[in-house]
Amino acid sequence: MTSMTIGSGFAELVGDYPFEVRFSRGSSAQARDAADIASSAYVYLSRLFSGFKPDIALIVSDEECWESRQPYGLPYFDNDADQIRPGILVMPAGGGHFWSSIGDDLLNAPPASCARLRAQYPGSDGRLNLQPFFDLVTIHELGHAFEVLGDLKLPTFWLSEMFANLAMHTFIARERRDKLDTLEVIAIEGTQNQSLDFRMRADGCSTLAEFEIHYSGGYSPMSPLNYVWYQYRIQRLVAAAFDVEGEDVLVRFWNYFRSGKYQSFGDANASSIVPILCREVSEVLGRGVQAWC
Repeated sequence: MTSMTIGSGFAELVGDYPFEVRFSRGSSAQARDAADIASSAYVYLSRLFSGFKPDIALIVSDEECWESRQPYGLPYFDNDADQIRPGILVMPAGGGHFWSSIGDDLLNAPPASCARLRAQYPGSDGRLNLQPFFDLVTIHELGHAFEVLGDLKLPTFWLSEMFANLAMHTFIARERRDKLDTLEVIAIEGTQNQSLDFRMRADGCSTLAEFEIHYSGGYSPMSPLNYVWYQYRIQRLVAAAFDVEGEDVLVRFWNYFRSGKYQSFGDANASSIVPILCREVSEVLGRGVQAWC
């Protein structure tokens, strides 16, 4: 695919948003849904983060116009220099095969788990409709915008994903509690899915060290579904931290890693970061990382 500025030919959504919103043809409804919740999260996170306001655009794309090495349906943040804003959040207008694959994995589970999933994400023909969940993932990508454009010094990829998930969870738990089940049920059932867990541990990546090696691609990238498996676990960990320590966890995360106090003497890894998390950010996060690695 020829490289180009993503979303540059898309229509612009008119509205009172704190960032530019663009969408491909036929995606205006999805763009409005994403922009409405992202704008609320933008204001909330900016308040928590001492008024910092990243210069971003939200782009909602259909499958035909999708430009990414990631499969269609997997949102992403991009801060390449040639984009329409210093940071862009690229969201799918729908999910296609990738979302179906996630649903099929989740439904390979005991009947009680399948019933909870179908009740929370009802779709046609007994399958799951994950659109409501992925609408919320816009906030995860917004978290990356604050992280990258706010110049957080996060030394690992998994710590970056933890920050973005914590930003998403904190906003929803504090400001949109009516959406909390939509956010949480998929991760709860995903972490309890023994068949999925066995397959990833046998054939994929499962440790934080492996996440670090295979996250960004290179010669041996993890599969998108393996990445989702990690996200279930990271999401449950940040939820546990929020339940104990509230939004202060997110504020401490931001303040410490933006302060420049973090110094890495050699390669950063889970063992070296655990004491910092426990002391500066959250004992719950620190203990969770220690148990994982």
